Amino acid sequence: MEFPFDVDALLPERITVLDQHLRPPARRPGTTTPARVDLQQQLMTIVDELGKASAKAQNLPAPITSASRMQSNRHVIYVLKDTSARPAGKGAIIGFLKVGYKKLFVLDDREAHNEVEPLCILDFYIHESVQRHGHGRELFQHMLQKERVEPHQLAIDRPSQKLLKFLNKHYNLETTVPQVNNFVIFEGFFAHQHRPPAPSLRATRHSRAAAADPTPAAPARKLPPKRAEGDIKPYSSSDREFLKVAVEPPWPLNRAPRRATPPAHPPPRSSSLGNSPERGPLRPFVPEQELLRSLRLCPPHPTARLLLATDPGGSPAQRRRTR
Repeated sequence: MEFPFDVDALLPERITVLDQHLRPPARRPGTTTPARVDLQQQLMTIVDELGKASAKAQNLPAPITSASRMQSNRHVIYVLKDTSARPAGKGAIIGFLKVGYKKLFVLDDREAHNEVEPLCILDFYIHESVQRHGHGRELFQHMLQKERVEPHQLAIDRPSQKLLKFLNKHYNLETTVPQVNNFVIFEGFFAHQHRPPAPSLRATRHSRAAAADPTPAAPARKLPPKRAEGDIKPYSSSDREFLKVAVEPPWPLNRAPRRATPPAHPPPRSSSLGNSPERGPLRPFVPEQELLRSLRLCPPHPTARLLLATDPGGSPAQRRRTR
């Protein structure tokens, strides 16, 4: 892929690594240095054109690699240039490989969800005119050495059939683990850091560490013997009575005046508003005949006798009626 500016002077190495800042790499001594703004603009042009070519080769509706996307994400792009062909003395670009770490929820072979953050292959493109010349393997192998990962530890975002055949041919990656998203992982993805070690491996590591450490272990703490079930007695009534006995506090707390003991049965309070007295129970109903009989049998009051004796005009019959 050719450009109107000098690619060979812009990218001094055969494989150049660009991050989100898109800073131009260090230039060779003795070469003319144009303005830094112009160099960064040339790098952005290269990234945009490579993204468009990759989208066209994969039949994508829009490019997934551009300079604006690179600046907004922490991705890394590996650019491979052609050092042999120099059309018009300006050099050419063979292809690129974009990678980045992403947090994913993937399924393992037991269909269990796992939250991982692997290195992902996000975009991969080699120009059609130089394919099947080993450039793709050279670029991919350089990325593996730079990132220090194995091919089966990668996650590929929506790989094309050409990329799947490429991985199967050069790295023997064929069996995939089915996923519910657009990423593809291969068998062996969970072989290392994604799964906890087995219990047997943990025990082996612990025994090896104990054998290698010459420091004597701390003595085991002896626990008190457990009481037998037969020695446990039920909660007796004598124990309950003993707990009810009040223990006199020590001096000088026992010198404090004690509060008056409230009555066992306090007087009932009136339910009416204020302090009005309560009414007692009503007396039983007395018939009229018994009431008259009790009045006749009741002896006269001494004051009434005195009045009857001093009244000269009163007849015996009238006094009888009055009485």
